[in-house]
Amino acid sequence: MSDTRTKILDVAEHLTQLKGFNGFSYLDLADAIGIKNSSIHYHFKAKADLALALVERVHEVQSTALDAFDNTLDTPQQRLQAVADSFQAYIQDEKFCLCGMMAAELQSVSPAVRSHLTLYFKDLQAWLTKQFVAMGETDAQNRALRFVSTAEGSLLLARLEGDPQIVGQALKSFIHG
Repeated sequence: MSDTRTKILDVAEHLTQLKGFNGFSYLDLADAIGIKNSSIHYHFKAKADLALALVERVHEVQSTALDAFDNTLDTPQQRLQAVADSFQAYIQDEKFCLCGMMAAELQSVSPAVRSHLTLYFKDLQAWLTKQFVAMGETDAQNRALRFVSTAEGSLLLARLEGDPQIVGQALKSFIHG
């Protein structure tokens, strides 16, 4: 991946997490990076192409992180805490989960982006389900769905109320019963 393409993705990810995907333009990206608008079009012909690349990249990062949690953390509680910490980190940096932000803008994304967003959340829920099964939960799949819903919702409330601790408080019961 070229350096310019990576910079575009990095800045677009940052802006999406702060303002939403519809909250910035290619001109905003070009100004932030210090390149011409046409340079962005060289890498991403349409904004829908940029959206797809962002979701694919974030999904890959998530998959790598979840694999690392499986390989380095001993208990499902530790793995769930690591996921909760990653959600907490978003709000500590005054950001939002990129896929959650884009899902909120679902009516304006392409079908390909919608499919990848769905896959992102299904994969996260499947991994969480596995953790809850390991903890002996009888309705692990529903618990995983509630974890994701609570995580995304708590990000909204934490941002609205200016209290990053809301995320950790909301997710604590999933980890410690």
